[in-house]
Formats: sequence, structure tokens, C-alpha cells
Amino acid sequence: MKSWTVGEKVVCDRQNKRLTGCVIRSVNSDSIVIFCPTFNTVICGQRRNLEKLGWRSDEAHEASGS
Repeated sequence: MKSWTVGEKVVCDRQNKRLTGCVIRSVNSDSIVIFCPTFNTVICGQRRNLEKLGWRSDEAHEASGS
């Protein structure tokens, strides 16, 4: 599994809710901070929890064809 990096684009594909245009703002051993300028929203959490909520790198999203 590739590490998420600062500046990487991410998307959230949750049921009935899709967030695009989001960017990783910081990464450390405990948490990742994601900023979604379109929605003026900041999300922070551990990667495994973010992935459970539907967060994926934009490349993974495009590769899935979703």
C-alpha cells in the first residue's frame, strides 16, 4: 500500500456523499489532515479510519472506474 503524501489528491466515496478535489495537507505517524476547498472542510484522522469512511487516493478512484 502506497503511503499518502502531502499534496496528494484524495476523494471520498461514501454512500450518498461524494467529496472530490480534496488534498492531503499534513501527514504524521498519528494522523492525516485532508482539506476540501470546494466544501471548506478539514478532515483529520488515522489512515485506516479514513479509508473505512471511504477516503481513497484520487489515482485509486480513477483506476476503479467509479
